Amino acid sequence: MKKIISLLVFYFILAPYSSAQNIYSAELQKNSSLIISGSTNLLTFKLYQKGEKLSKNKLTVSTTQLQNKLYLSQNQLSVVVKNFDSNNCMALKDFLKMLKSDTYPTLQVQINYLELQPIYEKEQNNIGNALVSITITGITKQYILPISLTSNGEIFTVNGNKKLSIRDFGLIPENKMMGMIKVSEWINIDFHMICKITEDKYLAKL
Repeated sequence: MKKIISLLVFYFILAPYSSAQNIYSAELQKNSSLIISGSTNLLTFKLYQKGEKLSKNKLTVSTTQLQNKLYLSQNQLSVVVKNFDSNNCMALKDFLKMLKSDTYPTLQVQINYLELQPIYEKEQNNIGNALVSITITGITKQYILPISLTSNGEIFTVNGNKKLSIRDFGLIPENKMMGMIKVSEWINIDFHMICKITEDKYLAKL
């Protein structure tokens, strides 16, 4: 999903350092990845996007922290559906058809807030949860996504996994070959995001 997870990383990282409104720049690294895994009664398949497709631009986001929750302004993101790739061409074709990629070329994602434990030291592992609104084919649902984080200077690595049902968005799993192949309604979203985070002191003074 384009940019969706890069901002999840962004929110998760900034909470320990925010007490009022702050402005930060975030740059997703090319060795990041997003994987959506699905299955049928006969096989499993994976759809993926690499870092260069997830986000090509540096992001500028203002943040506000209230107690242990971090809120962000103007954080609705568009995810290009056709940027996904797969080693299973048939699964990719069915995925694009199911998500009606010609009618709905993008998914909409918004982070409502992030609730997490503070980071006190460099290279320390941390965990948290993000409340996320996801819109697919015009239907919006909210999910809490668990996240784990490690840091090394300005470079932060975040990993997470969430199991979703496509029925949440009014999508029906297809059966093929007269019902011999049955597609599961459940998918797993796995992300491995590596992001460079810096405070934008110039914009913060404006």
